[in-house]
Amino acid sequence: MDSPPAQEVTELLKQWEEQHATPNYDPIPTLTRIAEIIEAETENFMKKDPDPFDERHPSRTDPECALGHALKVMFKKDNFMTKLVNDYVRDTYYSRQNITGRDVNKLNVAACRLTLDLMPGLEMSVVFQDNEALIHRLVNWATNSTEPLQCYATGLLAAAMEVQEIATNFRELNAMLVPMMLRRLHILRNKSVEQNNQNTTPPNQTRYFARFDKKRNNDIKCNGPTADKKDEGGGGDMLAEETPPRASKDPETPVKNYNRVAGNAISPPEPWVMMSPPPRHHHHETSSNSSWAEMETHIIGNIQIHPPTDATKQMLILRYLTPMGEYQEFLSHVFEQNALGLILGYLNVRESRDSRLAFEALKYLAALLCHKKFSIDFIQMGGLQKFLEVPRPSVAATGVSICLYYLAYCEDAMERVCLLPRRMLADLVKYALWLLECSHDSGRCHATMFFGLSFQFRLILEEFDHQDGLRKLYNVISTLPILSADEDESKVSEDETCAARQIVRHVCVALRRYLEAHLRLRAAQVARQHGDTVPEPPPYKASKSSPEEIQEQIELLQSVAWCRWAPVDELVELGGVSLLLQVVGYAYEWNFNGRSETVRSALDVVSVCCVAPRVQLLLTEKIDMRDADLTTGVNIVLGAADGEIVPEPEVQKAALNVLVNCVCAPVHRAGSSTTRFSLTGSTKKKTALKSYEDVIQKVWESVRTNNGIMVLLSLMMVKSPITDADRLRGLACRALAGLARCPTVRQIISKLPLFTTSQIQVLMRDPILQEKRQEHVMFQKYALELLERVSGKSKHMGAEFETSLANIHRANVVAQTRINYNERQLLQLVAAHLAARGLQHSASALRHEARLPPPAAPAPPAPPPPVYTPSTPTRPRLSVSRASASGTLLRDSIDLNSSHNMQTDEASPLPPVIKLRKVQNPPLTPVSTPSSEHKRSLQKQLSVAAGEPAPPSHHVTLHTIITEYLYNQHALCKNPVVTCPQFNLFEPHKCPEPRGGGGVLSARADANVCARVVRRELGAPAAARHHARLAHAHFAPARTLRLQDDDAYFTHTIFHPTQQQLLAATSTGDIKIFNLFSGTEENSYQVHESYIYHMQASRDGMLLLASATTPWRPLSALWNMKEFELSFQLDNEEYVEFSKMTDERIIGTKGETATIFDTRTGRELMTLTPSISNQYAKNRAVFNPTDELVLSDGVLWDVNTGKEIHKFDKLNQTHSGVFHPNGLEVISNTEVWDLRTFHLLRTVPTLDESEVIFSPTCSAIYAVCSDQDSEERSQFDTSFKTLDPYDYSSIATIDVKRNIYALSVSRYGTQISLVENMGDYEQMQESCVKVYDVGRKRDHDDDAEEDEEDDIAGGTENDGSDSGSDNDDDDLASSILRNAVMALADGDSADSSNDDNQQRPRRNARRRRGADAHSSDSDGDGDMELGDIIEFELD
Repeated sequence: MDSPPAQEVTELLKQWEEQHATPNYDPIPTLTRIAEIIEAETENFMKKDPDPFDERHPSRTDPECALGHALKVMFKKDNFMTKLVNDYVRDTYYSRQNITGRDVNKLNVAACRLTLDLMPGLEMSVVFQDNEALIHRLVNWATNSTEPLQCYATGLLAAAMEVQEIATNFRELNAMLVPMMLRRLHILRNKSVEQNNQNTTPPNQTRYFARFDKKRNNDIKCNGPTADKKDEGGGGDMLAEETPPRASKDPETPVKNYNRVAGNAISPPEPWVMMSPPPRHHHHETSSNSSWAEMETHIIGNIQIHPPTDATKQMLILRYLTPMGEYQEFLSHVFEQNALGLILGYLNVRESRDSRLAFEALKYLAALLCHKKFSIDFIQMGGLQKFLEVPRPSVAATGVSICLYYLAYCEDAMERVCLLPRRMLADLVKYALWLLECSHDSGRCHATMFFGLSFQFRLILEEFDHQDGLRKLYNVISTLPILSADEDESKVSEDETCAARQIVRHVCVALRRYLEAHLRLRAAQVARQHGDTVPEPPPYKASKSSPEEIQEQIELLQSVAWCRWAPVDELVELGGVSLLLQVVGYAYEWNFNGRSETVRSALDVVSVCCVAPRVQLLLTEKIDMRDADLTTGVNIVLGAADGEIVPEPEVQKAALNVLVNCVCAPVHRAGSSTTRFSLTGSTKKKTALKSYEDVIQKVWESVRTNNGIMVLLSLMMVKSPITDADRLRGLACRALAGLARCPTVRQIISKLPLFTTSQIQVLMRDPILQEKRQEHVMFQKYALELLERVSGKSKHMGAEFETSLANIHRANVVAQTRINYNERQLLQLVAAHLAARGLQHSASALRHEARLPPPAAPAPPAPPPPVYTPSTPTRPRLSVSRASASGTLLRDSIDLNSSHNMQTDEASPLPPVIKLRKVQNPPLTPVSTPSSEHKRSLQKQLSVAAGEPAPPSHHVTLHTIITEYLYNQHALCKNPVVTCPQFNLFEPHKCPEPRGGGGVLSARADANVCARVVRRELGAPAAARHHARLAHAHFAPARTLRLQDDDAYFTHTIFHPTQQQLLAATSTGDIKIFNLFSGTEENSYQVHESYIYHMQASRDGMLLLASATTPWRPLSALWNMKEFELSFQLDNEEYVEFSKMTDERIIGTKGETATIFDTRTGRELMTLTPSISNQYAKNRAVFNPTDELVLSDGVLWDVNTGKEIHKFDKLNQTHSGVFHPNGLEVISNTEVWDLRTFHLLRTVPTLDESEVIFSPTCSAIYAVCSDQDSEERSQFDTSFKTLDPYDYSSIATIDVKRNIYALSVSRYGTQISLVENMGDYEQMQESCVKVYDVGRKRDHDDDAEEDEEDDIAGGTENDGSDSGSDNDDDDLASSILRNAVMALADGDSADSSNDDNQQRPRRNARRRRGADAHSSDSDGDGDMELGDIIEFELD
C-alpha cells in the first residue's frame, strides 16, 4: 500500500490530469505542493544516512521509504513529466498559451524546483537528450537571472554536465561558466564565514535541557540514525569524542580525539585518551550537551531547496564544478581562482557546521586530484592535514574516502605523502582503517582501493601492519551475508548482493597487493641472507614486481627452510585462506563484471600463501561451501584451472600457478628447521626432511584424488584462446612434471597416449601462436622434464624430440643385456691384427700356443658393420644410462689412435670411430672436444647384479673395445631382447624378429584358418583365440523385426534366456516379445510410460529389470515375466542390473550413489556413497564376477563390509567402468586398470565413449556408442566395433548404415541383435531390430534380401538364411567357419570339428564387393583370408 505522501501526490496528479487542459490553468500551486511533499520526504530519507555515493532510485535503497513511493507515482504519469520538462521550464510558456498577466518567472522557478527535487529518480541523459535549447536556457538563467531561479538552474546544469557527451558539446560555454562559478563561490563562502562569526554561540552558554530535545528524532516516520547506530557501524566515536569534558566548554566547538581508533566487535577495547580530563561516563545516550538536533548537520547534513540558503547555492555550484574538474583545459581556472584554498576552507566542518557542504567540496576535490600537478600542490599546501580533521562519522568522512582513493593513484603525490612525519602517516592509516569499518559501502570500497594502491609504499605497509590492518581488511568481507555459512543468501536483496560482491572484489585485489608487497620484502631479505646483493629501494618509493618476478620470489622462499612469516600466518589464523577459497567456489554462481578479477586475485593470494607448508595442507582439507557438499581446496582450484568457475584464461593461469606452487614445491628444503607442520599449530618435533615430505605427499594424493591428472592432461591439449594456449600448456606441463615425482602418478601417465603414442613430441614441435615462442620454450623445458621423470632417464642433447616410451623401453632392454662371446674368436682377431701389422712371428706363436685354425684365404674387404657413433649419427638414438650397485663405469671419447699408441689401419675390419674411456671416482680428466656435449650420448653404465662385485678397474683392452662394439650393434636392433645368444664377431649382430602375435599365438601358421584346421586334426592345441577373431570379424543379417505402430520406435533389445524369444523395448514404454524363429510378435506389455533405455532378464528368464526416463524422475522396476506383473518399483534409480553369480541381488545407480536391493523383497540392503564423487556423466554401478566387489563412480567397494577399497583416478568424463570377466581388470572408457595393483595397464582409444559388452564366452568385446539420452542425442554411431578381450586389439569395425541405439548378445554368443533407427528423436523415419549371425560372411543373397526388406516396410519374413536345406553339398569354408563358431559356443573348438551332421546348407560363395559391410581393421596376419578360400569352388 502506498504511503500517505504518495497518496497525496496521486491526488494532486489526478487533479492536474483533469484541469491542466482547461484555459488559464495555473500549474504553479500543484507544482509547489508536489515539491513541498518531495522535499519533506527527501529530508526524512536523508536522516536515515543513506550512502551519499549511492545513485540508485531511493526505492531500491530502501523499499519502504515514502520518497521512493512518491517518485514512483510521479514517473508513472508520463504526460505530466513530459509537460514539466518540455513546457513548464520554457520562458515563453504563457505567451504560447495566449495567457497574459501572469509572471512566467514564477512558473519557471516552480518547475525548476520540482525538477531538481525529482533528480534522484530522473535519468538525466534522457531529460536533456536532443534538447540544446533547454541547456542554453539553463545557462542563461544560471548567469543572469535572479534567485532562486539562478540557483535551481545551476543545479540542473550540474546534472546535465554529468553526461559526458553534453559536457563535451558545450565546452565553450563551460569555459565561460567555470571561472564565473568559482568567483561566485568565493563570494558566497566569504559571506558564510562572516555570518558564522556573528552567530557564534557564546562560550559560557550551556544547554542544560539538551537531553529533552527529541523532536527532530520523533517527527519522522522512519527511524533516523542514533548514537547507538553509529557505534554499531564501527566508527561511532564522534559523539563521545565531541562531548565536552566540562560544562563550560562551548558545545559547538568540541575537542577532537585523534588517539582512539574505532573498531568493530572484534577489535579490542581501547582506553579513553583525551587532550583534556576524561569525561564522566553517562549511561544515557543523550547525556551529551550536544543533542541530535545540533549534531545532525555535523554528521549527515541537509540541502534546503526552498528557500535556497547560501549553503544550498554553494552545494549546487560545487555539483556543477565536479564534472568540470576532470577536464585538463579548465585546470588553469582552478589555479587562477584559488579553488584549492576554497575547498580547504570547506573541510573545516566544525566551523561551517555543514557536513553535506563539505561532502560536495570533497567530491570536487576528488575530481581535481585526477591531475598530477594539483595532487602535488594539494600535499604541499597541507591538504592531508585538513583531511584528517574531517570529523567521523559523517557524510564528509565518506567524501574523504574517495579523495584518498584518487590521491593513491598518483605515485608522485604518494611519495610526498610518505615523506611527511611518521605521526601524520599513522593518522592517515588510522583514518583509512576507520573508513574500512564505516557504515557506507562506498566508503569501505574507496578505503580498500586506497590501501590496494598504497601497499607498494613500504612506509604505508609497515604502518598498516602496526595498526592491525590485516584483520580489519579481512573483517570487511568476513561479515558479508553472501559469504556467511549461517545466513541465507536469498534473504539479501539483489542490490545488496551486487554491492557485497564489489566489496569482495576490491578486498581480494587489496589482499593480493598486500601479500605481493610483503613477498618482495621477504624475498629480498632471504636473498641477502644467502649472500646476494639485492638493492633496497627507499621506503618512500613505490616498488612493484612483474608476474615472473613474483613466481621467482615464491620459488626462492620455497627453496629455503620454512620459518614463520607474519602476514601469511595471520591470514591463515584469521581464516582468510579458507574464505578466499570459498569466494572462488561461490563465484561459479555469481554474475557481475568483476567476477574474473575477483577470482584471479583470490587465487593469487592463495598462490603466494602456498610458500607456507601449512597452507598447502589447508588446501587438502575440507571447506564448508554452505549449500554444497564439503569439498577440498584442491578441488576448487582444479575447477578454476579447468575453466569451470570462470572461463577466462587469466583465471586459469592463476589457478595453475597455485597448483604449480603446491605440487612442484621441493621435497627437501635446505636449513635446520625441525618444526612439524600442521593445521592445528602442533608443537610436536620432527625432522624437516620428513615434515616436508609428508606435506608434499599429501598434496600429491589430494590432487590425484580430485582428478587433477585429467584436468592437467586436458589443459596440455588446449588450443584456445590462441593467445593464451601456449602459456596454459606450459603451466599445466610444469604442474604435471611436479606431480610426476609421485610414483603412482608416473605409472599412470606412462600408459597414457600422451607418451605411448608420442603425442607429447608432437606438442613440443611448434607453438600454437608463433609470437608466443617464449612460452613454448617453457613448455618444451617442462615437457622434457616430464619425459625424464616418466622414463627414469636423464635428458640428452640431440635426441629429445625423438624420444618415446618405445625407444626408452628398447634402450632399457639393451642396457640390461650381458655380452657373451667366444674368446677363441677374439684370439683369432688378435692374430689377424698382428699379422696385418707385420708381426708374423708373434701371430704364428699365438696360433700355435692357442691352437687356432690356420688363417682363411683373404677375401675382398666387406663394408664395416653398422656402428652407433655419436660423431656422425645416421639415426637419432636414445642413450643408455644404468646405475651400478657399487660403482660407475663410463665410456666416453678417448681416441684410440692417440691413446696407448694403438695404431689402426684404414683397411681394418674394426670401425675406426669407436672411442672409449673408463671413468671412475675420482674420474680421469677427459679429452675435451668441441662436440663433447653431443658425444655424451655414448655414455653407459654397466649394471651389476645384486651381490656381485663391481667390475675391476682395467686399462683399455681389446675386450672392452669388442664389448662396446657389440653394444652398439645390439642397440641398432629393431626389437632387442635381453637374453641374447653368443655374439658372432664375423657377422653383424641382429636380434631375431618376433613371431606374430606373441605367446601361444606366435606360430605363423595360427593366423591361417586352413593351417589351424590341419593342426587341430593332427592333434595340435586348439587356436580358439584365432577362431574367435575370425568369427567376430564377420556378421551377416539373419532377421529383421519391425513395429506396426508408426508413432513409436525401438530403444533397447535383449535375447530371452531360452533363446526362443527376443524382447524389444520402445519409446512409449512398451516391451514387445518376438518369436526368434518366425519373427512374429507374440505379446506386448506396457511397463512404463516413457522411453525405456535398459533391460536385463534373469538367468532363468522369470524376472525382468527395466529402466525408463520420465519427465519428472528416472524410474526402474522389476517385473515377473511369467505373468508380466510388477514385483516392485525402484524409484529414482537411473540404472539397475542383477548381480553376476546369482539373481538374488539388484544393484541400482542414482547419481554417484549405488544401492543394493534384495530381489525377492525389494528391501534396501546397502547404500554406497563415495566420500569424494568423480561425477561421471554415465555412472553405472556393477558387481564383479564373484559379487564380492562393486564399482561405482570410479570407486571400488567391498560388498561384505561396505567400505571403500580404492578410488581410481578419473581420466575421462564419461564412464565409471566395468569389470573384465577375468575379474582382474577394470575397463573405464579407454583406461584398463589392474585390480591387483591398481596400476594403469594400458589405454585403448577404440573404446572412447563406448559401452563395453562382453560375449558370453569372453571371446570378444563389443563396443557401441554409449549415449542413451534420447532427447539430447544428436550424433549417433552407425557402426560397432569388436575387440580381442586378451590384448584389446581391434578385430573389426562393422558399419550398419543406421543409427545404433542398443546391442545385445545371445546366450551362447552365436547371434547379436541391434536396434537400428533412422531419423532423429522428434521425427523417426525408420526403426527396426536386426538379428545378425556371428561369424557368417555376407553374400549376394543377404544383400538382395536386405534391399528387399528396405523396400517393404514392416516386413518380418526370414531373410533366407535357413533356405536351401535340401542342398546336400557343403562349401568347405562354410564348414570350417561353422566349426569355429560352434567351438566358441561350446567352449571346446577341438571337438567341434567332428560334428559334421549339422552342417549348414551350401550358399553361393563369392567374393564380397568393396561396398559390403565387413571388417575395416581386422588383423591381416594370416597368409590366406577366408575370402580367398571361398573364391575356390571345391566341387
